[in-house]
Amino acid sequence: MSDSKVFLGCIPNHVDEDALKEECEKQGTIKEFFYMQDQVGTDRGWAFVTYEDETEAAVAVAMFNGQQIFPGSARPLQCKFANEKITKIEGTVFEAPTKAVTPWQEFTTPEGKPYYYNSVTKETRWEKPAELGGAGAAAPGVPAIGGAAGSGAPAQLALTQAGAAPGAQGGSGPPGANIFVFHVPINWTDDDFNAHFSPFGQIVSAKIHVDPVNKASKGFGFCSYATTQAATMAIKGMNGFDTKQGKFLKVTIKKGEEQYNPDAVSAQNVPVQTGGSTPAAAIVGVQPTVALGVDSATLAQAATMGKVLKAGEVNAPPPLALTGGQR
Repeated sequence: MSDSKVFLGCIPNHVDEDALKEECEKQGTIKEFFYMQDQVGTDRGWAFVTYEDETEAAVAVAMFNGQQIFPGSARPLQCKFANEKITKIEGTVFEAPTKAVTPWQEFTTPEGKPYYYNSVTKETRWEKPAELGGAGAAAPGVPAIGGAAGSGAPAQLALTQAGAAPGAQGGSGPPGANIFVFHVPINWTDDDFNAHFSPFGQIVSAKIHVDPVNKASKGFGFCSYATTQAATMAIKGMNGFDTKQGKFLKVTIKKGEEQYNPDAVSAQNVPVQTGGSTPAAAIVGVQPTVALGVDSATLAQAATMGKVLKAGEVNAPPPLALTGGQR
């Protein structure tokens, strides 16, 4: 089974195929996609996603596993390589959820008043939904936030916040400030990784992805900055960086965030050497043990054309002047 195929589990029942696929496409180009949506009101939905290459699949595992990507999740997503064995059921789709799965979320206005947002219907209301332990539908005469004229300034402010809050994710920077780093030496630690990228700006998080079982480095990491300018500087400074361990770093903006940081895209497209270093090419056209008697330009031309030059006649050196005692 290919390493470019990943398994996603613990997907809430209210997440449809389009929403899941859109989220998966942020991590790479999808070649195959199969989703079995939960039908019993829990979060036991699961999916297989095949990406274009192993690197994109590894990024997906790093970004999804253990994260609550979808609003209303009862627990974090489970994401692993499809050919990776499950060693325990805790935290997997096979474990029964301990919390209710609901698209409703609670938020608070600046004045401290709670309100509730449904990520599926996009409804925002003051009344606590039954799924969260409330009485149920909004009481008569109490309109949904932003749903009727005259609901007041606090309601309009809450509506603005409700539209933005569900998308907020912890542990990452603003859009365009998150970068991926490939070809990381396997002996680098998180501290080494942080030390190399901290000079470019304030880091929100920086971590090398490791195998969940044996904790061995997967050879790539992700770094989130507080500003897009810092991410751009990191790409300019570290893309093509020689690790002195036979590898050159490849640093790119997070897939799906290109439109938020065009300067970073320009920086990552500058031609540099990335990946494994290649040994120096053998010199063609030179016979080291033979004095060819030709100039360097002729040697260079022969090397370019793949020709081997034969030694020419070498003029004898001028005779040495003999002193009187050597006659």
